[in-house]
Amino acid sequence: MKNEFVVGSRKSLLAMCQSKLVIAALEKRFPNITFHIKEIVTQGDRNLKDSLQKIGGKGVFVKEIEAELQSGDIDFAVHSLKDVMPVLPDDLMIGAFSKRESPFDCLITPKPLAGLTDLPQGARIGTNSLRRQGQLLHLRPDIQVIPIRGNVDTRIKKIKTENLDGVILAESGLDRLQVPLDGLFRLSLKADILPATGQGALAIECRKTDADTLALLSAIDDADTKQNVQVERDFLRALGGSCNYPIGAFAQTTGDQITFKGLVASPDGTHLFDKTVRGTIDDHLGSQAADTLIAEGALKLIESTLK
Repeated sequence: MKNEFVVGSRKSLLAMCQSKLVIAALEKRFPNITFHIKEIVTQGDRNLKDSLQKIGGKGVFVKEIEAELQSGDIDFAVHSLKDVMPVLPDDLMIGAFSKRESPFDCLITPKPLAGLTDLPQGARIGTNSLRRQGQLLHLRPDIQVIPIRGNVDTRIKKIKTENLDGVILAESGLDRLQVPLDGLFRLSLKADILPATGQGALAIECRKTDADTLALLSAIDDADTKQNVQVERDFLRALGGSCNYPIGAFAQTTGDQITFKGLVASPDGTHLFDKTVRGTIDDHLGSQAADTLIAEGALKLIESTLK
């Protein structure tokens, strides 16, 4: 195995934090190997004004990084798994899945809440996610959803600058960055909003033919995370979706049994299809749930959101 590796990462604070966490895990196992981070600007980073749907939707945070992998300029890349398309380029693969942090969303608010029912009528909630928006409006159709983008700190600051009653964020990002809330409050949405496919997990992507990198990454590949997120990604793949579609998915393993729930919602919250299935990894639960929702009209619902 070679003694130096170049790691591709987006430049955002969270992306760099995640890359450093992966490197730290590898350094514990391979203390004589040196790692260098190469910062890469993606399409999603360059345009923070428009919605992700408007600027391209699929793969806007990974395409440029994958190009650097394919050219050999980097050895592997660290992504938030939810940003990675369910179908990868033919010459690339996910060499490892990090142990999953919390997959759930949370609501950051200026006042303490016991639940979503405590939000005032017509509350202004910031999110740019169609998945979060559709599920939130399904529960509380009176809420005003305010589109916001930017890094974690920027979105939290918009509670004050845009007079919001709250913003929805991924718990894993807050936990990894150890963001101080400074007088704000955090409400878990575990029981309210189904997470994005792979949320809370990191994907380490590399070339299929790179034996050295694959051997390196195998040391930090988490088997339980890998099994669960593969079920979730099968569901997303069967629906032809990406992380920017109004699709939620979550799989959890107990013993050899997996419980999976998949969901498709309309962005306005008026329609919502969901399906829960249980079985083993051999039962192809993600595809099974997707087939059920497709039969109920989920694909038409997805297509209508893209027009």
